[in-house]
Amino acid sequence: MTLTDGVATSALPGDIELDDAPAAAADDGALDPKAFYEGLVAELAAARAALPDDEASFGAHKPLDTAELVEWLKFQAWYELNAAHFIGAWLAETPETEVFCALARQVHDEARHYKIVMSQLEALGETMDGWEPEPEWVAWIQEFYPAGDDTLERVAAHNITGELGAAQGMEDLLPRVPPGVQKAIGKILPDERFHIALGRTTVLRYATTADRQRRVRERVMGAFALERSGRAAYERRIEALTA
Repeated sequence: MTLTDGVATSALPGDIELDDAPAAAADDGALDPKAFYEGLVAELAAARAALPDDEASFGAHKPLDTAELVEWLKFQAWYELNAAHFIGAWLAETPETEVFCALARQVHDEARHYKIVMSQLEALGETMDGWEPEPEWVAWIQEFYPAGDDTLERVAAHNITGELGAAQGMEDLLPRVPPGVQKAIGKILPDERFHIALGRTTVLRYATTADRQRRVRERVMGAFALERSGRAAYERRIEALTA
């Protein structure tokens, strides 16, 4: 199964159905929205495939020792908590009904992921007390993702770059973490596929002008540049912890 196959059904009352039909006909200067989305995702995948190991995954594709695992869990818990906060804040400014409903579900998902990850930390006898994010993580997750002038810009950056990157990172980690953490990741990944599908739907429905497509691409690739910096910062922190 690819990351965009098989959208997960909602655990909330009433399933969320995503409609990919464009909300308006594409302008003459715009690409067909489906061709635009597929080209953008292919560009992103090619850029990720060309990354050095320290930017391509958490832990540079190597097994994680306990200190590294704890650090990844703390980062992930912080990320999930922040995602619930900033996506929740978008709801008051999301006039597109179907996107509003899907984002409301996503807030629930991110909060559930936070609880799942925190349970793994607690099983290791760890807490978030005294933990602080790297400056690159703040720029990436607390500053860039929450920003954006409209629904299209916000969802494109987070639910295309961010959720594709999160799913890729977790799938890469699966064979390198203990069984309990593997089980936790297995609970999260189906939701990530729904979030990715929401990014696709939002682009297909609303990226129907050349200007909107330009803005989507800028946000997607801007998020990717910050993701690269964020993963390199993780490696820097791990090196300092294990020196």
